[in-house]
Amino acid sequence: MKSAVSRVVAVVSVVVALGASAGCGGSGSDGGDGDARKSAKPGASAGPSKLEKAALTAADVKGYKVEEPDESEAGAGSGKPSRAECGPLAAMLGGGGSGTGDVAPDKAKSHVGRLLTAADGKDSTTTDVGLSSYAGTDAKQAMADLRAALRSKKCAAFRAGEQRYLGARSLAAPDKGDEAVSYKIAHRRGEYVTRESVTVVRSGSTLAVFGASNMYDPEGVQRDKDAEKDGMGGSGTPTADQDPKVDPKIVDAQLDKV
Repeated sequence: MKSAVSRVVAVVSVVVALGASAGCGGSGSDGGDGDARKSAKPGASAGPSKLEKAALTAADVKGYKVEEPDESEAGAGSGKPSRAECGPLAAMLGGGGSGTGDVAPDKAKSHVGRLLTAADGKDSTTTDVGLSSYAGTDAKQAMADLRAALRSKKCAAFRAGEQRYLGARSLAAPDKGDEAVSYKIAHRRGEYVTRESVTVVRSGSTLAVFGASNMYDPEGVQRDKDAEKDGMGGSGTPTADQDPKVDPKIVDAQLDKV
């Protein structure tokens, strides 16, 4: 009996001690869990889940297959740009993640990405869609940096990481969100040329990035021509004058969820 009473006393002592230590970190204290709550930054931690809910699914946009990006295929153009002012143009590729899946872009609090391809397989255009949330005025600054890069003649050709970019040029932007910027850019992969059309829409502190891309393959185009001469259908390889286009249906579907 004595040992049982001793155990009860010990347990009560532990409970009282824990209660006392918890009370030391109240709202009026400079330490304890008051600091823990501050360091947790609930707004920042809530970001990814909010963006995940807003990310596109196959049910949101008909005619497209929607997948999460493969993070193992990290963009070769995510390195330091040869000209700092041109970096924003490369940073928005891959849906704003530079082809790195769900890795948040510079200064973004959180980021999610989706990859869309035609469900019927007839269109070779691939569309990266990314959502990035920013703090304060960082989203506005990102848009200003994009516009400055497009105005700069130095950004007609530049390097970022392993990629050499060329042909950067402004395109007509849609009248969406608080502001929008559109541009085209290309980069070489050996004998191929990857062409990208990018639209960035800011809604408050969130950037929605849409990047449509296709690959110009001279040999593939020639094979298609040869197949047609033989009375056969080619594979539909994009020709030199067929730049990719961001489908407005994708833009509308995504912005409706932001």
